[in-house]
Amino acid sequence: MIDPAGTDMTVQPEYDLLYPLSMFRRTRGIPDLSNEVLDGSEIPQPYRDLLVRNSDMTSQLEQFHGGTIYLDGLNSSNDNRAYFSEFALRLEGDERLVEYGAIEITLTALPADIKAEVLAVRRPLGGILNRHRISYDSVPKAFLKIVPDEAICEILGSCEEPLYGRCNEITGFNGEIYARIVEILPPVPRSSD
Repeated sequence: MIDPAGTDMTVQPEYDLLYPLSMFRRTRGIPDLSNEVLDGSEIPQPYRDLLVRNSDMTSQLEQFHGGTIYLDGLNSSNDNRAYFSEFALRLEGDERLVEYGAIEITLTALPADIKAEVLAVRRPLGGILNRHRISYDSVPKAFLKIVPDEAICEILGSCEEPLYGRCNEITGFNGEIYARIVEILPPVPRSSD
């Protein structure tokens, strides 16, 4: 099928796995990240235990690091329908970065009190939804091996090895998308066992 502008409507646009992170990078004139899609079983430990699951990252990171996680908003925009944020999740007390990423939150899908907490930029969305006992599903769309570039190295403070992450959607009980997220883990100490 051809539309009036001559565009073939049967050709689907390529799905941008790194959206909304790619949007923030393009806005700043930074090239797309080099990445490879992996099967969950190909993600090495301890990243696999953190990433390859149908649950929010906030609770997993808090359990793994043994502390409370807070949100450090790096860049954001809000059009009253959606909130976009490039963020770092940090461990309270030592300020260590435990996740870097970007999120698009559908504000119109959330109750007013949760929307207010999202816009306060203190807690990650998973933590907010858990605290309010809002039912949701975490649905990973892809697991990624990422080649860090200068922009990522500057944020993470490290470029020693490939990074691992995931593209994730948080959906409500009715299937409505609450958020699209790209989550990238910094290098973490390897277990000695």
